[in-house]
Amino acid sequence: MAIGQYDIVTDTTPSGQPVVNAYSTSLGALGPAARASIERTAEIVDWESGIFGPYPFEAQGGVAGPVDGIGFALETQTRSVYGPGFWRRGANTYVVVHENAHQWFGDSVSVAEWRHIWLNEGFASYAEWLWSEEQGEGTAQELFDFTYASYPADDEFWQVLPGDPGADRVFDDAVYDRGAMTLHQLRLAVGDDAFFEILPPWATEHRYGNGTIAQFQALAERISGLDLDDLFTTWLFTTGRPDVASAARKTAPPTEPKSWAKIRESHHLMSH
Repeated sequence: MAIGQYDIVTDTTPSGQPVVNAYSTSLGALGPAARASIERTAEIVDWESGIFGPYPFEAQGGVAGPVDGIGFALETQTRSVYGPGFWRRGANTYVVVHENAHQWFGDSVSVAEWRHIWLNEGFASYAEWLWSEEQGEGTAQELFDFTYASYPADDEFWQVLPGDPGADRVFDDAVYDRGAMTLHQLRLAVGDDAFFEILPPWATEHRYGNGTIAQFQALAERISGLDLDDLFTTWLFTTGRPDVASAARKTAPPTEPKSWAKIRESHHLMSH
């Protein structure tokens, strides 16, 4: 529940769904960036529908909270809530992509137990990588390579298991970043056609219910026809930095994708 002084902006999508966006009147100089980001919600939801399948709810929108409000973002069904920190460096569509991806991964299909949180945060984070590709600000492969190189092999990051992070690490950076890397490895293993064929049935078959990592792996294996146990075990349930031949062959550090700073800053606010 958001109570306060808000400017309300309403619209209707081409499909007839109501869009309700609310902006705290206390945002001041942050207001234009908040509006420039949240007003793209319907566009972003339409784009995500093309990847994840039909939008699972009856309305869309977002709430830009006050300057003294929450410091994070929350994927509230039909109307995500954003703290003011996301607008401090200008417009940020990546957090809007992330929170609205949760409408499918987390809100429509909820985790059976918190240890399956990768099904929420890994997928919402990979949606940002796909949006970066769409916007020409860095491909998913470039983001994978840069993320992989950003964490040295001895970094504590690689000791957290995205598939079972533990109660005190549910929103650890590894759940977001290594979680997205896991999905990219799945995409490389099965190919683009099978990968993008996997995502919609996950959302539809488990809609308004719960899901587990084992169920998602079974779906991916069913559609791809591959045994993916080694991939899921290595990337979700094994400590240490996995070997990646394409990244290991690089003689120079990968170039930072244009989208990286916004994605990284958003994840820091989400998980801290």
